[in-house]
Amino acid sequence: MKWTVISLLCFSSSLFASPVGNAAAPELIEQGFFVPDDWWGNVRLGYEGDFVSDGKMQQYGQGYGRVDSYEQQTNSGVVTGNIADRVDLFCVLGSSRTNADWRFVDSENGVHRMEMETNYGFLWGAGARGILYEEEGVCLTLGGRFERSSFDPSWLTSDGVPKSVASGRVDWSQWQIDLDFSYTIDIFAPYIGVKYSHARTELNSFSCPISEKGSSNQFKNRLPVGIFLGCGLSSGKYFMLNLEGRLIDEEAVTVSGDIRF
Repeated sequence: MKWTVISLLCFSSSLFASPVGNAAAPELIEQGFFVPDDWWGNVRLGYEGDFVSDGKMQQYGQGYGRVDSYEQQTNSGVVTGNIADRVDLFCVLGSSRTNADWRFVDSENGVHRMEMETNYGFLWGAGARGILYEEEGVCLTLGGRFERSSFDPSWLTSDGVPKSVASGRVDWSQWQIDLDFSYTIDIFAPYIGVKYSHARTELNSFSCPISEKGSSNQFKNRLPVGIFLGCGLSSGKYFMLNLEGRLIDEEAVTVSGDIRF
């Protein structure tokens, strides 16, 4: 039995958020291309494709009611520094875009439907993951993540009529903390866990009304708590592939892969 006290616990309240990742990731790839196996640290490079089919958002502040549809597509590169096969510290750089539709009621009780899609915008993030307990293939892991992106709108319609997006701006951010466990069986590492997340999207400076209060609006996730499950695939040498699904607070799929150097 091995118990690891992780420095993550000291600042878990400010940890970072979106795809979660495999609980066994810090130790799943045992051998890399260049760094000796007995060194205290190693580096991994990877890809992460995250596809949200239903963000389950609601309007707040400027508007009221549910967001009828909220989708997001993200493609990112990930650089991970590993400490003693127990702690991962990683940064995320990539591009993301979103599309959404929602409704609002104007001062004369008229209902208007808005639809919007953004261009791809730069996304950055950071996070950490640490194994709290490990024994005979079972891992219990605490992690967290933060991500942020800004988009320029590609198009906007109000009741099906195109509107100018020249001055519009969309900003998105999310943080989360997660607790999960995995069980490694030969080359497979299935995992399941629970997460708490806080997602926000702000729409500002549009040239037409997009909410009850004017040219701005804000979205947030309706449910902060969700579950996730997935499975990793690795022979323990050089690379790892991972597939993950997230449920309840959002509907999303993430495909990712890592190479250890």
